[in-house]
Amino acid sequence: MDVKGVAFLARQTLAVQSFGEAAWKGFLAEQAKRDPLFGQPIMPVTRIPADAFLRLNEAFTQRFYSGDTKAYWQYGIKSAEYALGQGQLKTMFGKDDFRRFALFTPGIWKGYFTEGELTAQLHQNVVELRITGVPRPHIYFEYAVMGFAAGGLAYLGGGKEIRHEVLKGFSKGDQEVLYRFNLPV
Repeated sequence: MDVKGVAFLARQTLAVQSFGEAAWKGFLAEQAKRDPLFGQPIMPVTRIPADAFLRLNEAFTQRFYSGDTKAYWQYGIKSAEYALGQGQLKTMFGKDDFRRFALFTPGIWKGYFTEGELTAQLHQNVVELRITGVPRPHIYFEYAVMGFAAGGLAYLGGGKEIRHEVLKGFSKGDQEVLYRFNLPV
C-alpha cells in the first residue's frame, strides 16, 4: 500500500501553520536520515510506502503532540477545514451540503491511498462510513479519515459538531472501520 504525496503535503501544511517552517524543516531533516525519501521533493502524485508514511506520522505525533494518537483525528479535521475553506474542495460544497459531502468521502480515500476502500451508505439522515481492505490496519487511517469526515461535516454546518458513533475501528482491534454519523436534517 502506498500513500499519495497529497497526504504528506497536507501534513506539511498543518505543521508549518501550527509550528512554523523551521520546526517542520528540522523535523523532516531528521526523518530523511531514517527514510531518505523525505529528503527529496514530494509532489502530490508521489507514492510513499505506507510504512514510511506511518513512521513519519508517528514521529511527528511524538514530537509535536507528546505521542497522543488522538492528534490523528485533529489532522483529519484540519485537513477538511483547509480543503473546504481554501483548498481543492472550496467550490464543490455549500453550507449544509452534508449528504453530498458524505457521499463524496470515498473519493477522498482514493485520492490519498492506493489500497483499501472507503464506502458511504446514506439512510435518511444517517451516513455510515466503512473502511475495508487496508493491508496494514493502523489507527492513523481510522482517525485521520473519520476526522476528515467529521471536520468537513462540521465545517459545512457552520462549526457545529456532528454526532457520531464508532461501531468498529482499528482503534478497537477490528480489521475494518465503521462509523455512523447523524446528519442534521
